[in-house]
Amino acid sequence: MAGRRRKEIRVVFFGNHDVGIAALGSLLPKTNVVAVIAHPPDPEEGVCFSSLHDFAFDSKIPVIRGKATEKSIYDFVKEASPDLIWVTDYRYLLPLQITSLAKIGTVNLHPSLLPKYRGRAPLNWAIINGEDKVGLTAHFIDEGVDSGDIIKQLPISLSIHQDIGDAINLLIPIYRAITEDVIHCFIEGNVPRRKQDISSHPVFPSRKPEDGLIHWKNSALDIYNLIRAVSHPYPGAFTYVNGRKLYLWKSSFSEDLSSKKQRAGTVLKLNKLNGFDVQCGDGVLNVLEWSAGSDEESNLIVGDILT
Repeated sequence: MAGRRRKEIRVVFFGNHDVGIAALGSLLPKTNVVAVIAHPPDPEEGVCFSSLHDFAFDSKIPVIRGKATEKSIYDFVKEASPDLIWVTDYRYLLPLQITSLAKIGTVNLHPSLLPKYRGRAPLNWAIINGEDKVGLTAHFIDEGVDSGDIIKQLPISLSIHQDIGDAINLLIPIYRAITEDVIHCFIEGNVPRRKQDISSHPVFPSRKPEDGLIHWKNSALDIYNLIRAVSHPYPGAFTYVNGRKLYLWKSSFSEDLSSKKQRAGTVLKLNKLNGFDVQCGDGVLNVLEWSAGSDEESNLIVGDILT
């Protein structure tokens, strides 16, 4: 849209979560947000994260819930006649029949430095893989998965001592900043775009709560990264002792290899403040915060085997 200036852009917003509210809040003063589509009701909404639906309703924006493939959603978007569709943390892929309704394009905010970590759960996967830099990418949506032209990227550093909750908190102001920058480009009619080379970057799958199961034969570092990748507000990494489920929320690790190495999963030591050490396939995990999966007592003793 080079050379065209739109003082008032009609925006239809698809989103979820606190980050969706951050992006939507940044669009409201600069555009005419004519409709919002939120997720179907979620038991975690209002508990683990804020409700985009309620934010839109309180802001007096027409809002409905639904999946992008539902006819009611298509009708709702068509009636809104958007110039631009904006997507932030909406978990359903938008079909072409919806994106084609946007006169000047469809933009998505993806929490990775594309083309790395295309697909689902990019922040979780990045932490699992020990990345020390994450970020946010604004890109056009095309027929592929997070493969459209990049408009803008903002990176942030993430230390090995920070977890997924820290990463989300660091990114929330980045969602605001990148939204303001990109929508300004659309208003001015000068939107940069850079093609992605996705040839060596696979699409990552979604993650389920059961994927948090700890495999103690893995290294202490790998287990440590898993724990911080799925800690609060996510369901948590877990293990079992004598048939009882334990959730591990915070840990540290040692790569020191003892000559008295025990079987992987063995509780080596009980520490102050209810922590404990566990032998891993390589190194020792120091569990700092944990909880039981039920109201049953889950006291540990040295020599217990976690599975």
